[in-house]
Amino acid sequence: MNEYKLQPLVNIASICAKKQVKHAVLSPGSRCAPLCMAMVRHPEIITKTISDERSAAFIAMGMAQQDKSPVVIVCTSGTAALNYGPAIAEAFYQNVPLIVLTADRPDEWVDQQDGQTIRQRNIFENHVKASYHLPASFEHPDAQWQYDRTISEAINTANAFPKGPVHINIPIREPFYPAVDETLNFDYPVKVIESFEATLDFTESQWNLLSDELVGYEKILIVAGQDSKNEELAASLAQLPFPVCADVISNYSFLPNAIRHQDVFLNKVDGELTPDLLITFGNSVISKNLKLYLRKHKPKAHWQIQPAGNAADTYQALSRIIRITPEVFFSKLAAMPSNDLRETSYLNKWKREDSNYDLGKAEFFTSQPFSELEAVSTLIDQLPESTNLHLANSMSVRYANFINIKDRPDVEVMANRGSSGIDGCTSSMIGHSLINDKPNILITGDLAFFYDRNAFWNNYVNKGNQKVLLLNNHGGVIFRMIDGPARQPELEEYFETFQHSNAEQLCKEFGIHYISAKTREEYEVAIKEFTSISDKPCILEVETEKQLNKEVFQAFKKI
Repeated sequence: MNEYKLQPLVNIASICAKKQVKHAVLSPGSRCAPLCMAMVRHPEIITKTISDERSAAFIAMGMAQQDKSPVVIVCTSGTAALNYGPAIAEAFYQNVPLIVLTADRPDEWVDQQDGQTIRQRNIFENHVKASYHLPASFEHPDAQWQYDRTISEAINTANAFPKGPVHINIPIREPFYPAVDETLNFDYPVKVIESFEATLDFTESQWNLLSDELVGYEKILIVAGQDSKNEELAASLAQLPFPVCADVISNYSFLPNAIRHQDVFLNKVDGELTPDLLITFGNSVISKNLKLYLRKHKPKAHWQIQPAGNAADTYQALSRIIRITPEVFFSKLAAMPSNDLRETSYLNKWKREDSNYDLGKAEFFTSQPFSELEAVSTLIDQLPESTNLHLANSMSVRYANFINIKDRPDVEVMANRGSSGIDGCTSSMIGHSLINDKPNILITGDLAFFYDRNAFWNNYVNKGNQKVLLLNNHGGVIFRMIDGPARQPELEEYFETFQHSNAEQLCKEFGIHYISAKTREEYEVAIKEFTSISDKPCILEVETEKQLNKEVFQAFKKI
């Protein structure tokens, strides 16, 4: 057998495997055929094929989130690559590592009216950590060396904090397919460059400076942004006598000092909860009222804890960026003598406001007609053990944030809140479900659901851990909640985008178990079936009326 003429492309799969990249999501095409064959045939790489590139990229992002390691995505040339854009942007702002491989035509054919040829070089440059463009010819040993070192560099970059996507554009000349006497060699010697991240810690003088400042602040507030759960960090945070504002997507709402309902009460209090020192970590927060409150009632100082990357000045009060991991910072903070971290009434004030909501919620729904908000609350109260709860954008994630999750450290929450689009919420959940056996439950609205219906158009939606609670009010009800569009005569047709669809036919098309409910009584029966079914995917569709949902939600915010 002879060596495959495109062996350097085969080496990409070998280098990925040597650097512990285990999964690849491939979208069919001719120009990308050598890359796809290399990934499929490599014995250490697990591959999935997803025809819709937009869905494929979101599925891969979900897999990378779940596995906490890079996932490869491969597509052909032309507009196929552009469909990766939304997921790449989401991965960039959520610090999810993706290795994006786009096949391309040779450079000389760009802008020459050749099919499936667009300007792919640096196509994602504003939303990737790095862009690479490989040579179209690699007969010279230096070109093969460039191939090998570029793949290593890209994977190292994707894994370095803050993690994120990288793009490798790969012009490929014909012929693509191996001849009858050519073979793909996975034992070919390849160059692999390893990278070890330094362990960060404070010097004695640095910590002395910070701790001396800390003891000078009486009211200290911690805000946890979107994050994956870290048990070491949670243990440190739980020891602190400070309130921790924990949106549902922070994954720290189970802490004893967590504040879960800031969105409910912060618009009703004046400046008495203003912190002297604000300490933040993680990515974005959902709570609009928290952001508005802290921008209006600014702390004397604001410390952002993150080891690298851009630090956002979300509250317009940023005074210090502390380049350390949250685990190290809060473990040192928790180890300080208790008389230095003197407990004040500040935590109790926050907890008192927070607990008022818990008292009011118990009676609220019994006095209201059945609504989307109640459907979300009931599901959250009945989540199966060790659930991955996925929240689609627009009202779904907001409903869940107002309800929040109490005393459930076994539940982990995911949401596409990096760029906050509706375009890949279902696909992201499917990606998670493919590499774990936990219940993966998505709460989504109808526009996000139907926009991403191709999440089900693949051969992998066949597991009993794939579940969707579909809140179908036949339009984008969030625009009815916002004062501006709600007052416009174009509201229903041009903002809410009224639609007639339901999910029953989709479920028949893709072999998904379908349940529906329109009343409280129907829902109470349906939710038990929904949470217990385990042999096939399931969608529970709840149909409600938009104006009623608005009225219930507005009443809820007045608890």
